[in-house]
Amino acid sequence: MISQAIVNGRTHRLMQQNSHDSVHSGSPQPGHAFGLVLDGCGSKYPDGTPSHNEVGAKLLGQFAAAWLKQQLADAAQRASTGENELGQMLAALHQDCIAFLQTINAAMPWQSSTDTAKFVSTHLLATMVGFVVTPETAVFFWQGDGYLAHNGHVTTLDSNNRPDYLAYHVLRQEAGREKSKERSEESSADQASFAGAPHTFQTHFLDRAALQWLAVATDGWQAAQLTQLGEPRSSLQLQRWLNMQTRTAGSFEDDGAVAIWWHEA
Repeated sequence: MISQAIVNGRTHRLMQQNSHDSVHSGSPQPGHAFGLVLDGCGSKYPDGTPSHNEVGAKLLGQFAAAWLKQQLADAAQRASTGENELGQMLAALHQDCIAFLQTINAAMPWQSSTDTAKFVSTHLLATMVGFVVTPETAVFFWQGDGYLAHNGHVTTLDSNNRPDYLAYHVLRQEAGREKSKERSEESSADQASFAGAPHTFQTHFLDRAALQWLAVATDGWQAAQLTQLGEPRSSLQLQRWLNMQTRTAGSFEDDGAVAIWWHEA
């Protein structure tokens, strides 16, 4: 069983801002499931331009969800999907997410690298925290901050409020182009190093046989709240429960999104 829910944080409601979070989940084939939460950067650009990075969180979430649906549906037709296969799958997802963001930026008729930097920094910066479950194994994967939870254990992903957003690779690519123009005598290897070669998601594999439930959440949650998610709930029931949590003083000052998988006997 898989469910998801999302709430707009108190500060965003007071300022009449959109939620910067996004959540997606699915079970393309029996025994195969995924969940994703994304959080757009809320900081203003240095010139004071407001953040609209909920755009990146929602677009990137839609892309990654569609990608995982297709790949897991294909994987279900094979004999097994173990750690090696999932590791390769997530490495490919990471590269394709970056290529997706680069395609969005390349479609814009920017006149300068300054225009590009401003657009990426105010529209495409988003963290991604997710999980994939197959009959053989389960894995958390992430780039940025948030929470991982399984069987009542909670792990905080803390990047000191400076996440390495996926879209930073777009900025590094643009910086590499500018650098290569200024210093055309540099070797191609030096230019590639300056641009920053994409790396893969951080991952943590779990003992599938002992797994009762697992969840990923954005940083608007509190660890104590996540330990209460062991009871299976439909998405509607989970949303109602989450709405009730927002009435507690100090809860969900920021947006909160969560995706959960429960083991079904």
